[in-house]
Amino acid sequence: MIKISLKTIACLLFFSQLVSIQSALADTGNTLKKLHDMRITSYAILGDYYMFSGLEGDSRYSRDMNAGMSTFEAKLAEITKELNSTEDLAGIVSNWQFYRSLIETNRSDFLSQGYANARLVGELEEKVIALNKSLSQAYSALIQATNFPVSKWTQTTRDMSLIIITLTAEYSARGTSSMGQILTIHINGEGMEHQAKVFDKHLSELKSAPGQTPSVAKSIDQVGVKWVFIAKSVANYNKNSVPFIVNSYGDRISQNLENIGNHYSASRQAKNK
Repeated sequence: MIKISLKTIACLLFFSQLVSIQSALADTGNTLKKLHDMRITSYAILGDYYMFSGLEGDSRYSRDMNAGMSTFEAKLAEITKELNSTEDLAGIVSNWQFYRSLIETNRSDFLSQGYANARLVGELEEKVIALNKSLSQAYSALIQATNFPVSKWTQTTRDMSLIIITLTAEYSARGTSSMGQILTIHINGEGMEHQAKVFDKHLSELKSAPGQTPSVAKSIDQVGVKWVFIAKSVANYNKNSVPFIVNSYGDRISQNLENIGNHYSASRQAKNK
């Protein structure tokens, strides 16, 4: 007969509980990352639509819209199995279905008649804001319910990513369209100038973040260089519009920020083990 001491059993139980907790933390962290990615993707789709319509139905941006919608729905299928709040999930699904329908309708109208219905184009903004509100609520609710320790620097990079994607989406709208209703868009809340200043503040803080590896330090430098390159264009969006450049550099900045955020997220989880 194999004899196992009570001390050994207690150690095994403790280890099992620790593994279970770490697994739950990892799962929560992954779900939070997906919710954030879905916010970025939803605004990227909007920016691609503005580039598509402003550049006379450029097929590149039509393909980018398709890729964005596929990415969003793949993550939506995953979080459907992960979120406990059916209310949060229902809001995300409903807003997404409406938003996707508007994107497809406006794109189809543009291809068939050379222009889209101004009212429906305006509704794109309303629906992407509603979709992001439901995603943000689910993100905050999950943190509160699980007491998940999101790294300060991971959250900073995520906030910066949202700013840069909304700035580039609005810049694309203003820079590629002569339609009057575009000038009424409000996806940047207090305005593009204000958001640019907030981005500057976050970037200054990020440069002094502790625990930087050479790779992370390089990524932060790259964010700064790319931001300087487009910041003046963003500030003067009504003059000498260069939407392709701002859109391209915005995408690269988002990629750099994701790498930085992943580093600090992994560092935080390692400390919690």
